[in-house]
Amino acid sequence: MTQEGKSSIPIQQVALLSDIHANLPALEAMYEHAMNHGAQLFLNAGDTVGYGPFPNECIEFIRFKKIISVKGDYDLKVLNFPKKKNAFERKKHPLRVLAFQWAYEQISNRNFQFLSDLPVSRKISIEAMLIYLTHGTVLNIKAHLGSDTLFPELVLNQQAARSDIIVTGNSHIFWKKYVRDTLFINPGSVGREDDGDPRASYALLSIGKSIQVNHYRVPYDISGLLHAIEVYNLPIEFSYMFQNGVNLERAIANLSKIE
Repeated sequence: MTQEGKSSIPIQQVALLSDIHANLPALEAMYEHAMNHGAQLFLNAGDTVGYGPFPNECIEFIRFKKIISVKGDYDLKVLNFPKKKNAFERKKHPLRVLAFQWAYEQISNRNFQFLSDLPVSRKISIEAMLIYLTHGTVLNIKAHLGSDTLFPELVLNQQAARSDIIVTGNSHIFWKKYVRDTLFINPGSVGREDDGDPRASYALLSIGKSIQVNHYRVPYDISGLLHAIEVYNLPIEFSYMFQNGVNLERAIANLSKIE
């Protein structure tokens, strides 16, 4: 059973994804891979837009495919850009501000409303399991959970979520860990990696007599993405991020060495 009601078919395979960042080719490849591996339900932990050239297409994809989603902190930055513009310009790198503004200006009214209406967290009941879905941590959408998270903080998140499984994103790095009887999962990033591997990352959760988590990296044709970045006159640093699986800071630093 999901939050939409009971399913006539028991849900046993759940695809977990996050941090699409407007990379439609990666999203399409990941979705096809998951379907071929038996995925019956998709849960998206947010940051659907940002950096990539396909914000509308990615929002429409998750809407039409009925992918259960939450907002991420990057989604919020894009949605709130007019109100936050001055603060962003004082505190953030100009390329980040450009990314926020470009995405804000591109998103259609209908897709803007859809993204705005997404919650920052939600609970989904599947069979006998309760899954807590959020982007950052249970307590802070801007933070992340991962191998560097101290045990006491994980316990605080476990107590706040009161769920069997906690699915988060934001770090762009795959991670899973049991804390007492709660399973934490970060599926990594579909669209913009941080670990030097540009392939799309997601996890497939198998629910049966036991719980299994399989992590997958999915190659995709990046040429259309790079072409769109060029057509829209977006910075070369964005192309470098997607091609090399690194964040903006690394892209800026590495390109400065080349120059």
